Amino acid sequence: MLLFGYFAIVIIVKILNWRELDEVKKGLYHRCYGYGFFHHSFFGNKCKRSQCKNEDLKPVYSLVINGYDWGPSVDKVIFNTGSVIQGESVNKNSFKIFVERSYPSFNLETGAGYEGIDSGSRKITNAYLSDSKGNKLTTNSGQFIAFEMEVHPDLAIASPFHFDLRSFTNQYTKLQYTIVQQKALKDTAGKAINQLSTNHETPYSVIEPTVDPFDTTGKYNYKDADFGNIALTYASYMPKEKKQKHPLIIWLHGAGEGGTDPRIALLGNKAAELAEDSIQAYFGAAAVLVPQTPTFWMNDGKGQYTQDGSSMYTKALTALIKQYVAQNKASIDVSRIYIGGGSNGGFMTLNMLLANPGYFAAAYPAAEAYADAWLTQQDIDKLKDMPIWFTASGDDKAVDASRTSTPTYKRLMAAGAENVHYTLFDTVTDRSGQYIQGKGNNSPYKYDGHWSWIHVLNNDVSEDFNGLPVKVNGKSVTLMEWLASQKK
Repeated sequence: MLLFGYFAIVIIVKILNWRELDEVKKGLYHRCYGYGFFHHSFFGNKCKRSQCKNEDLKPVYSLVINGYDWGPSVDKVIFNTGSVIQGESVNKNSFKIFVERSYPSFNLETGAGYEGIDSGSRKITNAYLSDSKGNKLTTNSGQFIAFEMEVHPDLAIASPFHFDLRSFTNQYTKLQYTIVQQKALKDTAGKAINQLSTNHETPYSVIEPTVDPFDTTGKYNYKDADFGNIALTYASYMPKEKKQKHPLIIWLHGAGEGGTDPRIALLGNKAAELAEDSIQAYFGAAAVLVPQTPTFWMNDGKGQYTQDGSSMYTKALTALIKQYVAQNKASIDVSRIYIGGGSNGGFMTLNMLLANPGYFAAAYPAAEAYADAWLTQQDIDKLKDMPIWFTASGDDKAVDASRTSTPTYKRLMAAGAENVHYTLFDTVTDRSGQYIQGKGNNSPYKYDGHWSWIHVLNNDVSEDFNGLPVKVNGKSVTLMEWLASQKK
C-alpha cells in the first residue's frame, strides 16, 4: 500500500496481461520512488529497540516510527541531551534536524546496482521536554527533548522504507539523522548549554509504538506435497484480558509486504491498527493474526502470478491458521474468526474461503485481485452464504474492479446471497482533514486508487453498492461494526 503499504504496493497484480511486465515495472518504479517506499533492511548505526548492551554504544537519540495511511513515517525524534534542561528554553527553533536515507538500487536499463541516497531537512513542528519514550513532561526540567516532525504522503525522506525493485517488496532503508543545535539552552541553574549536536557516528534506537504490542517472532514450517518446504512468518496480538474468549481477526498483506519480517506486513498496510482501541472497541478485545509469505500470495509455485486462482500457499496458510487457533484454543472464539486483506491479500482471502468452506465467520477483502473469470458457478454457490464485505475503488489501475469485485458481487447477489456487501469508492482520498493535494490545491489528498484498504483499516466504510447504509438489526453500521457482529 504505499500506501506505502501502506503501499501494499500497488502491485500490479498481473491478473490479466503479463506481456506488459516491463512497462509495469517501469511504472511501478516511478510510483514507488516518488513516495519513498519501504520496509526492512538495516538502519544505520542503530541499536536494538531497547538500550544497547554495550554501555559505550548507548543510544543518544531514538527515532519513533508510526504507521499512516500511506505507510510508515518517522514522526518524532527523542534526544537524550545528557543534561538537565529548563523547559522554557526549549522550542522548535532550538534545533535543526537532517536525515540521510540510503538503500540498494539498480539501473532499470542496464541492471547495474548502486547505492541510492536521498537526504534533506525535517521540519520540526513542536519541541518539548519528555521522558525517554517521548511522552511530554509536566515538570519544568528534564534531560530528554522530543521533536515532533511534519509528515505527509509525498514526503519521501520521512519514510523508513524503500521499495526494492528486484524483489518487488518493501524494505527498511538505512537511516541517519543529524540533530544540530541552533540556540543556547539553559540548565536548572540558568547556565547556557551549547554544542548539543549529533553526527553520523551517533548511535540511536528505534521505537515502533503500534508494532510493540505484537509478537513478531512467529514462524511456521509446512511440507507441501507439491511445493516442498514452505516457511511462513507471522505477527500476532493477544489481548491481555483473559476473562472471555476473543474473536480472531486475520489480515493478509499485499504483494509489497512479502518477506521474512512481519513488521513489514504490520506497517505496510497499517494492519497494526487492528490492535488499536479504535478497532478493538467494536470486538470487545480481539486477537489479531498477520501471516506473511516469503514471496506473494498469488504465487503459482513457479514464481509467476496465478492464472486460475490457485496459490502455492493455500495449504500452508490454512495449516498455520488452524495451528495458531489450536495453540490458543483457551483464548480464541472459533465461531468468530474473520479473514481479510488487501490486493494480493484480498485474492488470498477468497482463495481461503473456497479452500475452507464454513471455517470463517466472515470476510472483508479490499481491492481483491481474484479475477471473477476464475470463479465457477460452483465457487459462487460456496461463497453466497458466507458473510463478505468487498471494498474497492473505481479508479484502481492495478486491479480492475470491473473484472474482480464488481462482477463477483453481482453474481453472488444473483445467486441469492443475503449477507454480502460491496462498497465501491470513486477515488481513495484523505478523510482525516489533515492532508491536502498542495501546490495551491486545497482538496483532500488523493491516494492511488488501488489503496482502498485505507478506508477499511480506518473503518471509513459504511455504504453498500446501492448507496444505502449497511444495517445490522435495523441500525446503520460501519464495516468493523458489521464484522464484529458476525458469528457462525
